[in-house]
Amino acid sequence: MNVKEFEKELMKISKPGSYLPLEMNLLNVSFDERPVRFILCYPDLYEIGMSHAGGKILYHVINNLTDFALCHRVYLPKPDMQAFLKEKKFPLYALESMKPVKDYDFLGFSLLTELVYTNVLKVLELSHIPLRASERGEEFPIIQAGGTCTLNPVLLSPFIDLFVIGDGEEVMVELARLMKEKKELNLSKREFLERAVDLEGVYVPSLGKRPVKKAVFHGLKKEFYPVSPVVPSVEIVHDRIVVEAMRGCLRGCRYCQAGFAYRPYRERSVDEIVSILGETFENTGYEEASLLSLSISDHSKFNELIPSVMKFCNARMIGLSLPSMRVKGFNPDLATQLMRIRKSSFTIAPEAATERLRKVINKDLSEEDILSLVDGLFERGWSKLKFYFMIGLPTETDKDIEALAGLLWKIYGISRKYKGRKHLAAGFSIFVPKPFTPFQWERFISLEEARKKIDYIKEHAPRSFKLRFHAPEMSLLEALLTRGDEKMAEVLEMAFKYGACLDSWEEHFRFDIWQRAFKEVGIDIEKEIGEKTIDEPLPWDFIKGVVSKKFLLKEREKAYREERTPDCRIVGCHGCGACTSDEITKLKEFPIPEKVEFSLPPVKKREFPLVAKVAFFFEKKGKSRFLSLLDINRVFTRIFRRFGIPVKYQGRFNPHPRFSILLGIPTGVESKNEIIEVELYEEFTPDNGLIERFNSVLPEGLRFKKAVSLGKKESLLKKVKEVIYRIEDDFDIGMVKDILVSQELKNRKGKMVQVSPLVADFSVSKGIIELHLNVVNGRILNIQDFLFWIGKDLSSVSVEREIVVGL
Repeated sequence: MNVKEFEKELMKISKPGSYLPLEMNLLNVSFDERPVRFILCYPDLYEIGMSHAGGKILYHVINNLTDFALCHRVYLPKPDMQAFLKEKKFPLYALESMKPVKDYDFLGFSLLTELVYTNVLKVLELSHIPLRASERGEEFPIIQAGGTCTLNPVLLSPFIDLFVIGDGEEVMVELARLMKEKKELNLSKREFLERAVDLEGVYVPSLGKRPVKKAVFHGLKKEFYPVSPVVPSVEIVHDRIVVEAMRGCLRGCRYCQAGFAYRPYRERSVDEIVSILGETFENTGYEEASLLSLSISDHSKFNELIPSVMKFCNARMIGLSLPSMRVKGFNPDLATQLMRIRKSSFTIAPEAATERLRKVINKDLSEEDILSLVDGLFERGWSKLKFYFMIGLPTETDKDIEALAGLLWKIYGISRKYKGRKHLAAGFSIFVPKPFTPFQWERFISLEEARKKIDYIKEHAPRSFKLRFHAPEMSLLEALLTRGDEKMAEVLEMAFKYGACLDSWEEHFRFDIWQRAFKEVGIDIEKEIGEKTIDEPLPWDFIKGVVSKKFLLKEREKAYREERTPDCRIVGCHGCGACTSDEITKLKEFPIPEKVEFSLPPVKKREFPLVAKVAFFFEKKGKSRFLSLLDINRVFTRIFRRFGIPVKYQGRFNPHPRFSILLGIPTGVESKNEIIEVELYEEFTPDNGLIERFNSVLPEGLRFKKAVSLGKKESLLKKVKEVIYRIEDDFDIGMVKDILVSQELKNRKGKMVQVSPLVADFSVSKGIIELHLNVVNGRILNIQDFLFWIGKDLSSVSVEREIVVGL
């Protein structure tokens, strides 16, 4: 089955645009132009994987900081696409090239949660690559993995050739050089791995356990950061500009693996952050931006950073998101200023409800801090608040759970003081002991305990709160995998063979499969989730350079004494072992702001009067036929913003651009001629140069043809002469003719539809139907209804349309 035949049948799949290179800013380098080829995989669905900032960084580094290596991407397909690939015997392929994954030199997985481990195996299976490293010969890619999960690489060792522990920017370039050398010298895979193991941060399971020092990327050099990231056309979870403002965190929350794993602390200057933000906007046209960090308000220049970033965002109608704000000392007035463009919900993460338990986990936050912030937000008109808590923490008692419900009642009581409907939500995760945290030895609570706590909260929390609980069984599995050893690898493989996949998605998670696998391998779940003794060896003990075991034990003892450990930048180095002496000295350059306090100058309310309109004519062909109307709207919004088109905005809290695609074109239909009308707040005359610039960055098959200026109240809809559809397939000619002369028929949704008044003319011959449709009251005959009447659909026929306009 060739690629063209494969594409034709993609209409049978949900969101087919996710499986094709229909993105902006794709690398313009072919597979054969560079000798070293990486393919990166975030082993989850496209909309999740494309939201991963780390993958974007590595994609940029390989493609732009070498001239001999390229990097493409692959994601785990949805179950319907998985079944389709198997049915057609079509191997999983790279988005950019449509070439099989197994044709690449490296297949690299980014692992941020243990619940994607079965997804890794599914990607290998769909790629026609043996699961176990010992079964893979020279013809298969090097399978590598990185991310926080690889701080315990032992469980996945039978399946992975090479792990990158720590920061990957510089290591990936070195691996690319080694692969180039391998090819030039005709080295074996074994010889390559023997050389790779000498790189900092690289662990090769087949060469045995040896001390591996975590790789650290010092300085956050700007050239290593993407300012022209791939921009998806289809909807993803976090679709926005992401600027990594800082890496590492010294707050020391004792449950937080990322806080210890990403040390040492590094930050970017204000000027560099704003520069990256500006360049990225110019290359993407995004409507939203986020400053990535574990605690953005700990940036040493936070009070200078926010005004600078907000000035830029306000001028370009960009909404700013700060997802990791420290609550303590936060002024509610600042929240109002931060949401000048797009006002959404505000998130507060107390984690625990009692002062005692917050001391145990080293969360520097009082109940007064929480309630004061809540009161201030409601007073200033905020109506949507989200809260995050953790249950099952070490030393937690029934009183802590009772206090949690009590805290929700206090929040609810404050909300009642203010008029208007309030949207209150609380999310609850279950504590999972993670490697390289002070709690790595702690037990995971039993399912019975977890359910008891959940039931109590459900029964005693205010009804006005929308409560969401992480499934206890999923948390239990995460706890088992995160501390797993070689024996747990057998469980993983067996569960996968029994059908486990997409375990982080509640609708796909099957705990019974895992229970069966644990039983057959002979693993006692209750024993595995129990407390570890401090003298027993841990599977990850050979990983060095994260934080020392001595430091973690000291922190654990302080937790049980209910003592806090302040940030290193406040009281000096605590000797965690993650920083060099130079990095410890450099911390003096990054003091934590004593107060989260800044002022933004008043912003004049922006007016968007309707001054003019312009109509762009475009075509949608080839792969772009798989884009939906919403996808095309998304693409055009960013194109207009990217190139500075003065599009009129509408809406008070979440303004959106004013344009419309006439007679919206269905997914799966090609078109010779479509029209988008754009309202403008300034006079603007498009030229051919603009059309060329548009087309230079649009996804394949989506092309602008020309532009026509319109009067303020003019619309080309009134000038549409007809809409022509050309349908190719085998038909019953007599039946088609009978349908097209019918007065009315029941459509695919069961409603009666007028037919003959909407059909101006038609011709039917063997294999071809040509419809000439009238526009009646701003609408035309729905082509999907017509296909339904003749027993067809858009996955079984070829359809092209053209809007004919009299200018």
